[in-house]
Amino acid sequence: NTADESQTQKWSGSKSSSNNNKLSRASLLTLYRFSGSLFLGLVLHSQFYQLSKLSPRFLQTIQSAQKFLLPSLFLFIANYTNSIALDRIGISLTYTSKCGIPLITVLFTLLLDGIAALPSAATLLSLLPIAAGIGAASWNSPTFELFGFLAAVVSTTSQAALNVCSKRVMRRTGIQGAEAQRAMVFVALGIGLLMTGLTQLGGKMSQWQREGNNNLRGDAMVEDDEADAAVASAPSSSHHPPIWLACLAVFAYHMEYVLSFSFVGLVEPITYGTCDALRRLLIIVVGRQMFKGDKFTNTNLGGIFMALLGALLYSITSAKGGGGGGSILMKQQSI
Repeated sequence: NTADESQTQKWSGSKSSSNNNKLSRASLLTLYRFSGSLFLGLVLHSQFYQLSKLSPRFLQTIQSAQKFLLPSLFLFIANYTNSIALDRIGISLTYTSKCGIPLITVLFTLLLDGIAALPSAATLLSLLPIAAGIGAASWNSPTFELFGFLAAVVSTTSQAALNVCSKRVMRRTGIQGAEAQRAMVFVALGIGLLMTGLTQLGGKMSQWQREGNNNLRGDAMVEDDEADAAVASAPSSSHHPPIWLACLAVFAYHMEYVLSFSFVGLVEPITYGTCDALRRLLIIVVGRQMFKGDKFTNTNLGGIFMALLGALLYSITSAKGGGGGGSILMKQQSI
């Protein structure tokens, strides 16, 4: 019996350590996005069939990455915490939290560039119905959880900081679009791999410490071992997604951010944040329909209408010279 208990203890310990060493969904999704996007950024170009172009392209990415260190950090934090929020509180509530991006972008712009960089009061006021409307679009979400909501707030703040910071670097270096995205995702991937390595190392050290304690106590606390075995037999939350779904997610992420960093180079961060908020409104609407969520209430429909009305007001006021982003875009288009 003692031999059987010892063997069971070893089996449960190894199974528990195997589960503990698995990557979380947030880490797995973040690493997939960054590594896949970097690969696509290096391979997808006009002369992709010439392998000799790959090495210079990679060296250029490393040189550009040195100029985007701070935006890359915000990119990593925004994506990682967004993955946590999606896993814990779902699409609707996560992207409802993102309605604050335009407002936080205004705050960062004010702190970094001063009042002169802000649009007119009428344009700023149009941001309020956009934020309130997106919030009302999923007002009755039943999936609230404090940790997931805090992750969404951190992601929102980091996304706003990324909008402002990346714009400043693009303006200073002239690097934007696909090249800027490739440089930032290169650094973000490095941060993700470093964090994953440290997490795995910490898990290994905890495992070694636990095994050492087990050897010292012997069979005196069999109940604790049974509890560990129960935890080890519980289903893991980091099941690997289907390959086709992972590839689709990587491609969609790559195209989204290439287009985003192309667009943010043409307009001011506040304008970009406003358009990004409307994109998230579309995600809320489509996500609820695609995943068979609850039907839209009158509050939800009113919120959608309010957000679209705010976007229309923003376009009108900025086109009349009240918005820094809108007026700059019109000037560039007229050149």
